[in-house]
Amino acid sequence: MITLASSASVPGRPAVAGRVLCGVVGALPVAALSGVDAGALAAIAFSGALVVDARRPTAIATLPMARRALPALLVAGAGLVVLAVLVAIDRLGRTDALPGLAIGAAAAVASALATSRLGRRATTRILLLGTAAEAARLRRTLDDVAERRFVVVARVDALAQLERAQRASGAELIVHTDHVPRPLVLEHLATVLRDRPVRAIHLDELCEEALGVVALPSVDAAWLAELADPWRSARAGRGSRALDVVLATALLLPALVLLLPLLPLLLLDRAGGPFFRQARVGRHGRPFSILKLRTMRGAGADWSEPGDPRVTRIGALLRRTHVDELPQLWNVVRGDMGLVGPRPEQVAITERLTAEIPLFPYRTLVRPGITGWARVRCGYARTTRESALKLANDLYYLKHRGLLLDLAIVLETLRLAVVEKQFEVRPPAAAYALGTDRTPERGAAMAEAAPLHLPPSTPTVVTRGAA
Repeated sequence: MITLASSASVPGRPAVAGRVLCGVVGALPVAALSGVDAGALAAIAFSGALVVDARRPTAIATLPMARRALPALLVAGAGLVVLAVLVAIDRLGRTDALPGLAIGAAAAVASALATSRLGRRATTRILLLGTAAEAARLRRTLDDVAERRFVVVARVDALAQLERAQRASGAELIVHTDHVPRPLVLEHLATVLRDRPVRAIHLDELCEEALGVVALPSVDAAWLAELADPWRSARAGRGSRALDVVLATALLLPALVLLLPLLPLLLLDRAGGPFFRQARVGRHGRPFSILKLRTMRGAGADWSEPGDPRVTRIGALLRRTHVDELPQLWNVVRGDMGLVGPRPEQVAITERLTAEIPLFPYRTLVRPGITGWARVRCGYARTTRESALKLANDLYYLKHRGLLLDLAIVLETLRLAVVEKQFEVRPPAAAYALGTDRTPERGAAMAEAAPLHLPPSTPTVVTRGAA
C-alpha cells in the first residue's frame, strides 16, 4: 500500500551559493558606508559565517532560541572580525566602519532567513517504509520537535512499492523501520534504487539526526566504538579546554560582583555557610568537589523534587535563575568541568543508575559541564526513567559535540534562565529514546540484546535531591 501526503508547500534548504549571495547582500551597506575594502572583507566574512551556519547539526532546530539566534550570532562575530582586521590595517582605527558593519550584518541575517523561507528544498522529504501507525507517530513527533525540517510525504509497507512511491513523492530520504528486516532493505536499495538521488537510513538514525536523541536500545558495540574513537575525541576537543578557561576566567569577575551582595542574604537563611561543596562524578569517572551557592538546609545523596522543604527562601530564587551555579566557573578554571557537557551527577546516584542503566558511565567520556544538551532539553531528572532520557541526549552530545552545538546550548541556556519551570521535564521523542515505540516482538528481542534495563512503567526509585 502506498500513501502520499501533500508536499507542495514543503520549503527548501538554501544551497551554499544562496548563502554566499546573502553574505554579498549584507556587504553592500558596508561598502556604501565604509568603503569598498571594508565591503569586500564583509562579503567574505558574512558569507563564510552563513556557510558555517548551514553545517550545524540538524537537531539544533529543536532548540527554540538557538535555531533563530545562531545565524545572527555567527554573522555578528564575523562583523567583529572584519572590524578588528580594519583596525589592525589602519593604525588610526576604523571606527567609522562600525555602523556599516552593524547594518550589513542585519541585512545578511535578514536575507538568509528570507532565503531559507522561500527556498524549495529546506525541508527533507521522507518516504517511510513501515506501518501506518509508525508513520502517524513519526509525523506527530516531527511536527512537535523538529520545526518541519523533516516531513513524511509518503509511506509504503512493502519493498516492491518503494521505487514507485519515491518517484511519485520526490522523497530525498527513505526511512525504514523494523517492519521489514534491515538486510532486505539494504539489498533492495543497492540493486533497485542505486541510481536514484535518495539516501536511506533506519528510524533510529533519523531520531539521532533530526530529533537529537539516541535510541538507547539500538546502541551496540559498533556505535560505542565510534563514540570512543580517539581521533574523533581529539578533533572534537581541540581548543575547547583553552576556550573554556578563557571564557570562565572572563566571567569570574562579573560573577563575583553579582555574588558578593548575595552572601549576607545566604547567611541570614541560617542554612550553613554561603558555599556548598559536594562530591560529583567527573571525566572518566573521577570524583571531584563541585562548588555551588548553598540553597538547601542539610545535604544528602538524593534527587530534588518540587516543593522540597529543604530549599531556603533565597535558595528558591537562586535555583530558579541558576545563579547558584555561578561558582562552578571556578571548577571550569580548575579543569574539573567545562562550560558545556553532561551535568555531573552525585556519586551515590551514579552508582545506583549504573546498576540500572549500564550505558550510564559513557557520559563521563568528556568533562561534565555547567550546562549541556540534555540539560536544556530535559530539565531536571528525578527518576531512573528521566535519567535514561537525559542519557539518550547526553550520548547525542558526545557523538556530535563541537563549537556550533556548544554555542546553541549556551544560547538556549540563556533563554531557560528566564522562562524555565525548574521541574517541568518534557524530553523530546521520549518513546524513541527508550524504544517504547517498537512492536512487542521487536521490543522483546531488543530487550535481550540492549544494555538498557528500565522498568516498564513506574520508576524504581523516586527520592529528594541535595543542594
